[in-house]
Amino acid sequence: MNDLTEFCMTIAHAKNVKGIESASCNAIKFDDGDGFVKSLTTNYAQEHKVDYIEIVEQGAILIELKDIKSKVNYLLTKKKAKEEIQESLLSNLENKFTRSLGIIQREINPNLVSIINYLVVANGTESTILDKYLPENLKKEPFVICKTDEICNKLSTLTTRICQE
Repeated sequence: MNDLTEFCMTIAHAKNVKGIESASCNAIKFDDGDGFVKSLTTNYAQEHKVDYIEIVEQGAILIELKDIKSKVNYLLTKKKAKEEIQESLLSNLENKFTRSLGIIQREINPNLVSIINYLVVANGTESTILDKYLPENLKKEPFVICKTDEICNKLSTLTTRICQE
């Protein structure tokens, strides 16, 4: 198994027309070409994966960054109803969290359990969009919804994580 600290990177959203929105703290980059999953011999390219993870003792923290506003606007241009948008968001996120935990248990430690799932939305995301289009399932434990500028404060309370600053 790789040293997970080599994948500690700044938490950042994917580049968009406004640039890259990032937090001021690190977590283990999990997805993309420079993430932990890419370093494995098993090809997980077809799996839905979260963007970042963090390990705390026997717990896994899963972190997905999502530009909800852009996703909702895109689905609205496709004439999707509110319920279809909610189902699309829920299905995508549930798949990412579930499949990522499976990879973590296979490749890092089979005893790790998911203790919290963070959905990190862009700072400019209006609460009315979240209230209207995020399914109720995502507003309950173990999901925590926060904005990019809030994730570092939430992670800083966990003093035993791998990417501790």
